[in-house]
Amino acid sequence: MKHDEEIEMLIWDFIDGNCNETEQLRIGALIASDSEWKQKFEELSAMHQNISPELEQPSMRFTKNVMDTIAKTQIAPATKKYINQYVVRGIAAFFIISIGSILAYALFTTNWNSAPSSSLSRLNLSQLHLNGIFNNNVIYMFILVNIVLGLLLIDSVFRKRRMQEQK
Repeated sequence: MKHDEEIEMLIWDFIDGNCNETEQLRIGALIASDSEWKQKFEELSAMHQNISPELEQPSMRFTKNVMDTIAKTQIAPATKKYINQYVVRGIAAFFIISIGSILAYALFTTNWNSAPSSSLSRLNLSQLHLNGIFNNNVIYMFILVNIVLGLLLIDSVFRKRRMQEQK
């Protein structure tokens, strides 16, 4: 039984062209001289012919037909189920709390008891120590918040335009 399987494997390698020249010559000589090898070769050759017919080419308009069929179908619009309202509200709450805390800090650290000056020339800007409040991290956060707010504004404008175009 194992001998037959080995013969089949060698003949398949011979048919597929997976063996080197010396093996091809040896297997070719065995097929020509041995009736068992010749019978197996004819069986496997017939099977190989039936298995690998020529591939059919699609029509020239096949791609166009497929694209036309796809164009006729309606694409389902995105639903609000994909957007979790709790996440959106959480992000909005974060920004509202951040802005509120910055305003509260500014209001509570302001010295309300100082006397108003009669002229602006007495204002000495060198006494203002803003380095402790406005460091790089605060400036970066301010820029980040402005970018996010700008993106939200652009998104709302594009959504309004899209809604008007759909009507």
